[in-house]
Amino acid sequence: MRKVLPFFLALLVIAGCKQKTCSDKQDISGIQLSVTVEPLENELFAVADTSQLARFLETNPVIAREFFYELNYPSKDVMLSEVFKLIKSPDMDTLYRQVKLVYGNGENLQLQFEDAFKRIKYYYPEFEAPKVQTVVSGFGSDVYLTDSLIVIGLDYYLGDNSKYKPDLYEYLLERMTPEHLVPVIIMGMSDRFNKSDLSSQTMLDEMIFFGKTYHFMKTVMPCVSDHIIEGYSPQTSADIRVSEAFIWSYFVENQLLYDKNTLNLAKYVNERPGIPEIDPICPGRIGRWLGWRMVQQWEEREGEDLVRLMAMTNARDILMQSKYRPQSR
Repeated sequence: MRKVLPFFLALLVIAGCKQKTCSDKQDISGIQLSVTVEPLENELFAVADTSQLARFLETNPVIAREFFYELNYPSKDVMLSEVFKLIKSPDMDTLYRQVKLVYGNGENLQLQFEDAFKRIKYYYPEFEAPKVQTVVSGFGSDVYLTDSLIVIGLDYYLGDNSKYKPDLYEYLLERMTPEHLVPVIIMGMSDRFNKSDLSSQTMLDEMIFFGKTYHFMKTVMPCVSDHIIEGYSPQTSADIRVSEAFIWSYFVENQLLYDKNTLNLAKYVNERPGIPEIDPICPGRIGRWLGWRMVQQWEEREGEDLVRLMAMTNARDILMQSKYRPQSR
């Protein structure tokens, strides 16, 4: 990457003079779909005693199981006592107030989810919007996701200004922001539509799988910036675009595309703060991004057909049809 970075400053100056607008390729005006975001944290923090807490958790068993880990306690009474102490503590009160300051009762989240869900339904008419709930649990869990229910731990997604932060590595905390929240959910939801065959477990299989995931996210959230989709900072996102040819040459020269070594898969595709094997400033997960570039060029040649793309199982077919070449920048 470092070989091409001297050109980056000039490119950044040029890019800074242009304002990008998102292109709305889908007419969703006639799609009937509504989303309600249910702020369960309001009811949770209003409980006056353990009896009320018990009723709340009985009504919302996912909260008890996935966010307060009820099975980790020796008894239900112990769990209720400990959780009640937690939600009535000054620190939790501060966390709850910060969440309400940032998210209110989920009005903006509702708009974001509704827009994205309508775009999913545009491509998949059989799609039914899941119920969306939010909660504050003191960093119990960040997201619970099924086809019919989404529960979000909003305390995870407060960003840099939060007094309290989850116990995560710094490179992961960078993505725990309000801007990343809905994209993270859509990423998880994309799995049900992504029919990639990962049985051969090659690097290319993983790269294309995530490339399709990123493409799905961008298609149903066209106004979300690419760097949010990628999970990188704007600076890093610009760096890798300038360095695309260098990154590609590294993969080719080291014969990584059809590599099945699990350590290499983890090194170039999975979560990692950086990949110094490529370059000291190369970010982690770069294989996912390169897979997205292949998918983008597939779309340029094959047309905007999200359903067909997501149904394709063979990563090699996508690569061959894309005739992928890194762009000169």
